[in-house]
Amino acid sequence: MIKKKSSIFKVNAYLYPLVMGVFMLYLSLISIYVVQYTIKIKTLDNIESYYDDKIKHSILKGDYSEKKY
Repeated sequence: MIKKKSSIFKVNAYLYPLVMGVFMLYLSLISIYVVQYTIKIKTLDNIESYYDDKIKHSILKGDYSEKKY
């Protein structure tokens, strides 16, 4: 009779937590990217609205920085 070598743990039991860890790492990287992208978009939008207001104010005031020849 041939005895099969038995081990203390089964590979399938430890594979699931490993896959869960990799999946959680993947989701955390995606969420970090989304948060950074959202902050970048908000910043660019605020800069654009700030300069639009400055340009409108400058045009209404008549204060042009260009010299007319």
